[in-house]
Amino acid sequence: MNQPLQNEKRGFSFFLRTGISLALLALVFYRVGFGSLWEIIRQARFDYVLLSIAITPVLIFVSAWKWQVILRAYAIRVSLFKLFGLYAVGYFFNTVLPTNVGGDVVRAYALGKSVGRQAEAFSSVFVERFTGLTALLAVAILAFFLAIRNLWDIGLSMALLFSVIGYGMILLFLLRPSLVAWMQDRIRIKAVHSILGKFLKVQNAILSLRNAKGALVFAMANSFLFYAVAGLNVYISALAFRAPISLLQAFIITPIVLVITMIPISIGGIGLSEGAYAFTFARMGIGGPFGLSVALFMRFKALLAGVFGGIYFSALGVRVDMQDVPAAASITSRGDVKGDVNYFSGFEGVMRQKKSPLKKYMDIVIGDYSFWNLILFETVTGLFAWVPGLFGYAARQIFYRLILGKMGKGSMIGRSVSLRHAKKIHIGKRCVMDEYCSLSAQGDKTSSIRLGDEVLLGRSTVLSTRNGTIEIGDFCNIGANCRLGTTTRIQFGKHVLLAANCYIGGAQHRYDRLDLPIMRQGYDSRGGVVIEDDVWLGAGVMILDGVRVGTGCVVGAGSVVTKELPPFSVAVGVPARIVANRRDRDEEVKTV
Repeated sequence: MNQPLQNEKRGFSFFLRTGISLALLALVFYRVGFGSLWEIIRQARFDYVLLSIAITPVLIFVSAWKWQVILRAYAIRVSLFKLFGLYAVGYFFNTVLPTNVGGDVVRAYALGKSVGRQAEAFSSVFVERFTGLTALLAVAILAFFLAIRNLWDIGLSMALLFSVIGYGMILLFLLRPSLVAWMQDRIRIKAVHSILGKFLKVQNAILSLRNAKGALVFAMANSFLFYAVAGLNVYISALAFRAPISLLQAFIITPIVLVITMIPISIGGIGLSEGAYAFTFARMGIGGPFGLSVALFMRFKALLAGVFGGIYFSALGVRVDMQDVPAAASITSRGDVKGDVNYFSGFEGVMRQKKSPLKKYMDIVIGDYSFWNLILFETVTGLFAWVPGLFGYAARQIFYRLILGKMGKGSMIGRSVSLRHAKKIHIGKRCVMDEYCSLSAQGDKTSSIRLGDEVLLGRSTVLSTRNGTIEIGDFCNIGANCRLGTTTRIQFGKHVLLAANCYIGGAQHRYDRLDLPIMRQGYDSRGGVVIEDDVWLGAGVMILDGVRVGTGCVVGAGSVVTKELPPFSVAVGVPARIVANRRDRDEEVKTV
């Protein structure tokens, strides 16, 4: 089957299941009623809510413990903490990021890459899940017959029946390698043939555990322990909403709900889980609104676990590392220049590195891998960067000093100011940054932006370094839409005045070679730009790299300065030429 057709079918399946999830949710909320649901949630007990949240890591721990014992049967030793994190990664893909790729597949793949044994990694996840399924069906059937008067329903009965039939088919394929080999010999579709071949490897790894009876017995015992804790979880969660439920009712409800949720017709069980809780709580005489409240709370707790899993997946070592390739090795896209190239854009250089998406973001925006700095920056800017008016200025004046390297007393930051590597940005006293300014101190630890006291940055002005420094002296006034950029340094003295739309610095791109695009040849620096005290640049002035503008100079609007200007020069034109000296005019004025 060709790839576009496969993708089209997967997309149709995803949207179909999404539609089913939304329809089921709408039906459940319609039947329960928002008024009843809100009244129950409003009266929730906070102490039981916290206790219920605390049970979630216990459930993950129990599952990770079983997984660890199964892996040891394969002579694979992995820390319990890592397996705990990988299990949370599964929550991330199943709950926070519901896709066609299941969480079990992701955690198995990540583990396989880590230990170098993919077949054993996938088989360990399968055995862990299969023993759990065995225990679940046993507990669910027992619970169904214990409460058959309350739970009898043709739909539920069919769900249990199909679950048992599906379990039997899995067991048949698992125990009969010859059946899979027979199918592989007769099916000529290349993709299916390849999948069956990989399944045979996993199957052989699974069957190799037949002699590890101790591990299998522990896995089964652990599975029953898991469902006991899961029942306790439902019981405490229901008590959090003051539901009139007994512990026995919780133990009966839990496996029934889990079996219903396994039916693969929705995204991540959304809609099915909520409907199952509402249905079973109603049938047990507790009330559907209590069941839906518990279901939504369970969804919230899974979301919290998924957030932790996403952070672990991105930042704490769940990477697919290529053997013998450095973490920062560059890659090139199809059609781009290959080999040793110099990227014009720092963003491009970071995005082409072998790093997780979160680390790339932290490289570009934060400047280090401190999780605390990331949370602080995202919280402060997310809450206050966009806030207009007096409250916004006041809030940023208070909280931005937490994310900047320094922020002097009385400084004000406008709305939607963009900061990159904020810890390397230092702002003096009584400075003003108008709305939509951008300050980026990207690069190594020597990169920095420093504003003196009483500096004004006009609206939409950009200060940007890449392994360089920008230093603005006291009392400088930089107009709107100016751009200061360097790979070495830009240094202003005091009382420098820039009208709107000025451009300062930049690097000179190399263009000697014809076999590489100019943007891939790197750049040369001529030492940066120095503008001494009391300089006035008119609107649209450009000062190129390597230029020094002496004290007291005036540059006319639209001029391009390519050479050093002596103190007190008056220069105009493209390229700028000196047309007067302010000392001469000063002497004339004094003579008059």
